[in-house]
Amino acid sequence: MKNTNHISDELLLDYSTGALTEAWSIAVAAHLSMCPRSRAAYSKMEELGGAFLNSVNPEVLSESIFESVLDRLDDDIEATNSDVGKDPEWAGRFGIPTVVSDYFASDTKKLPWKSLGLGVNQIVLETRDKSATARLLKIPAGKKVPHHSHHGRELTVVFSGGFTDATGTYGPGDIQEVSSSVEHQPWARKGEDCICLAVTDAPLKFSNIA
Repeated sequence: MKNTNHISDELLLDYSTGALTEAWSIAVAAHLSMCPRSRAAYSKMEELGGAFLNSVNPEVLSESIFESVLDRLDDDIEATNSDVGKDPEWAGRFGIPTVVSDYFASDTKKLPWKSLGLGVNQIVLETRDKSATARLLKIPAGKKVPHHSHHGRELTVVFSGGFTDATGTYGPGDIQEVSSSVEHQPWARKGEDCICLAVTDAPLKFSNIA
């Protein structure tokens, strides 16, 4: 698998410093799990960040920060023990990384697919992120998503199949970053449904273009 569309340095830096919220972090982590080049860049950023921290004089942390860390650890333990992500075979069939499939119900036959029209279906991931929405999309082979623009930012990570739009062609492992200035109409490859993760922080604006 060869990735031709990689994550931007700005987005990768935000991820490495913990500046991204949950929904955006899921998309970045999914891309990193599939793209060796982006993983190498991420590791380099972590090395540089670690070297910078070693050069800074330590400061005494408040008790409130320690309590906050404990609360986060409790949340992680609860999420790990929850009854999700128990069917790796189904997710693996479509190249869906664990960081995404862990948000699915254990019984994949009861996944809450909902129609978006034109044969496109979605599953909205249940996150604690109130600033953005992450959704798994299934676009039928050879079909187009309605032409649209954005009120905000959109990240799309392809797991299987692929799509083409005005910005380029995207296949498994690729990530697409779209700003509010972009208008496009993704078109799934023929012969295979496109399974991808899309994260948005505002509603899409659909046009009347067919």
